[in-house]
Amino acid sequence: TAVLLGLVLTPALADHHQQTEISKKISFGGGYQLMTINTKWLVASIEQKTNHGSWKTIWNYDTGFMATKVLPEKACYLSIMNRTEMPSFDALPQLAADIRNQNHPRSPSKEITFTLIKRTIRDLESYGPDTFSMCRGLSTYVAYELHGPQFSLGSCIKLDVLQYLALKYCHNDNFV
Repeated sequence: TAVLLGLVLTPALADHHQQTEISKKISFGGGYQLMTINTKWLVASIEQKTNHGSWKTIWNYDTGFMATKVLPEKACYLSIMNRTEMPSFDALPQLAADIRNQNHPRSPSKEITFTLIKRTIRDLESYGPDTFSMCRGLSTYVAYELHGPQFSLGSCIKLDVLQYLALKYCHNDNFV
């Protein structure tokens, strides 16, 4: 009975998994970005691997939070998603397909700048299992979006996500 049940359930579970998770790989000179979308939990993760460094960002459309892990800095940054600047969740698969069909890379059309606050986040579990597993063991800081003119931002790191959105994380004068 167990074997027959396994034979019946295996294809059904495989179909269910395929429907809830979508992955797209976008290659460019010297590296690639991998986007994984979980339609059940409304979570998208974009990971970049290059010779110059790697990073990963998780966008949780359900909770409205995003987390970004920057490996050269061995840190994670948590912030509120700006839903007016971010692509909609439903538009992500088409965005990845459009980028894969381009012949040459282009600069992102949008940029969000964040300032980092030296306030360590201790309860990572409240941000979801994806963020918890990604940021566990790393220094995790709050990132606040900046609006208007930006002066004396200090050092910044800029991540180009899917050639659509640049996430710019800056250390302010109080961040040591």
